[in-house]
Amino acid sequence: MKFQENIKSWKKFPNVDTLGCYHCLGNYIQLNEFEDETEFKKAVSNPSADKNRFSTYLHEHQHYIDQVSTYWGILNIYRIFRAFNTSILGNEHDFHHYRNLILNLQRDYFLEYYTEQYSLVEGSYADPWKFQLTVGIRFNFEGKVNEDKPIHFITFSSSDGQKISRVPISVVSLLETTATYIEYRFLLDEALKLESPYKELQLKALSAKIEKKLYHPKLTLYSAAVHLTSVFLKINDPILGYKISSVFAKIALNIPESLFDDVLIPKDLSKDEVWLNRSKKFMNNFDRGFLFYLLIRNYSETLGEVKGLEIDIEKILSASHLPNEEIIEKLIFEEVTKLDVEILMERNCFNRQIIDRVFFGNKFRKSTGLGQQRIQEDLSEFIRDKPHLIFASTLFDYENLELKPIVDKVIKQQEISREEWFRLYTYCEKRIDGFNEICGI
Repeated sequence: MKFQENIKSWKKFPNVDTLGCYHCLGNYIQLNEFEDETEFKKAVSNPSADKNRFSTYLHEHQHYIDQVSTYWGILNIYRIFRAFNTSILGNEHDFHHYRNLILNLQRDYFLEYYTEQYSLVEGSYADPWKFQLTVGIRFNFEGKVNEDKPIHFITFSSSDGQKISRVPISVVSLLETTATYIEYRFLLDEALKLESPYKELQLKALSAKIEKKLYHPKLTLYSAAVHLTSVFLKINDPILGYKISSVFAKIALNIPESLFDDVLIPKDLSKDEVWLNRSKKFMNNFDRGFLFYLLIRNYSETLGEVKGLEIDIEKILSASHLPNEEIIEKLIFEEVTKLDVEILMERNCFNRQIIDRVFFGNKFRKSTGLGQQRIQEDLSEFIRDKPHLIFASTLFDYENLELKPIVDKVIKQQEISREEWFRLYTYCEKRIDGFNEICGI
């Protein structure tokens, strides 16, 4: 199965270990801890008996949920299938869709160059890290400084001043926050079901697991959002930190681009000419990492620290001068409707795949809220598309399948098998990567 070979880090949703990953282009979840589907089904039927492996699945499935249900993710879906459609039809005037997709995926990470590792100093609850926020400038394809493209950094250092890393506050940190919270919330609920002393032992083990992730020097790209939330909102409990950070992250991923200019810029940034100018540039570029930062800052300065276990979505929005949740949901619907019309007018071959994913995603978002703050209703009747599951022993042949019959099926909006999908998606991906390599030469 060649699809697993040479997968770039920025093509996979946050992948901080080898236990699993979600691949947005291939629409599959890889679960390396499960040997096969039989093992996985046993875990699904009784999650409490296999909670650690099942929590990994919940983590990766949340990445899929964020892909299909957030406004950011929906835009990503349209970019993916515009590029795939171009791969099939081969019109060179549409090849820019390849580049648009690749650049957006890379900007979600800023993994190469902009992420720097200095020293491998671990922190802990007892000896926490410090951090400093800075802003820099990106470079254009000619290698020149681009003043219109600022980048927001968070630099971590140890308590004694040793620099650990400098990482961007990026979309990838927001995605890892939501997925990790879902994973840890499940493990917490499972621990609370137990009687003493097993409950206390499990809670201690979970706390140690979170501590290791939060203060691992090589994982700061993924934990940046939680550190930022916990410090500004004075949250000491790590689970609560993930919970609250996850709500802010989901909101940042859901704000329509038409509202970015309306977001309040904090007073101290407005008074500094450089920060004010760059803040405006961030918003012009629809930078969701910076938007997340502004949502946190505005809430902190308006309402102070978080009190209790819950947080009011409307207060988060109001603090940043954004409209209420109902209005934002209406705006998302209007924007998605426009995209649907564009795709229909373009006669995109993948219209069915787009509609199926976005249809369920819209239902999920409306059910759980902009911040995924509500308990999900039973949405099984609305599921038309599922990510493929790949296990440790999964093997299937697809490389030698003839491409044209598969393309014909897609054009006719017919269902295709897993093998046919992998043959098609890997072909499209190869075409996209090949074009990206020669751009600008």
